[in-house]
Amino acid sequence: MKHPTCCCNDCKPCKPAAMQGVLLPRIIASGRTWLRRSCVSLTVEGLPCQAQPPYALCSVSPCGEPAWEPCADGRPLHYLITIPLLCQVRDACGCLHSGRAEISTEVCLNPTCPLPECWRASLMVLPCVRLVCADCSHTGCFSTQLEVLVEAYLLRWEPCMTDTPCKPRCPELPLYPQPCFQ
Repeated sequence: MKHPTCCCNDCKPCKPAAMQGVLLPRIIASGRTWLRRSCVSLTVEGLPCQAQPPYALCSVSPCGEPAWEPCADGRPLHYLITIPLLCQVRDACGCLHSGRAEISTEVCLNPTCPLPECWRASLMVLPCVRLVCADCSHTGCFSTQLEVLVEAYLLRWEPCMTDTPCKPRCPELPLYPQPCFQ
């Protein structure tokens, strides 16, 4: 006879599975800075010695983790973001070289909770940078126009438990029906 709490033909009841949960990031503050045609002076460092001037800046893209620090004005959740850039430069011979540069911009976050609760969160910065136009240069310094979009999120990790209990685990059934002996 089959046991009422059994899910198979033997009489051992199935063990309920443990409660399942995950950690999810909760956005407690967010902000965005979008500079559509920002005029900047980029100093490209790390160009090889064999590169021949004049140089033309071909592309700019963010690389690596942005650095951030609170702004000196004392406003809460106001940060200075420094974005490392990878720059592609073409020299007079037509060879393409890579160099590094950086730009800085400010981001102000708008909290969704009281400010005293923001201390136990982590900041995530998502930068996007593209070249709009650039001049040629005989040195590694370029006067350029960049489009810069920086999105910043203050995240707090919180546990999220499932509301419904998991179904009990049943033993695996054979691939074919077992013969019945009576």
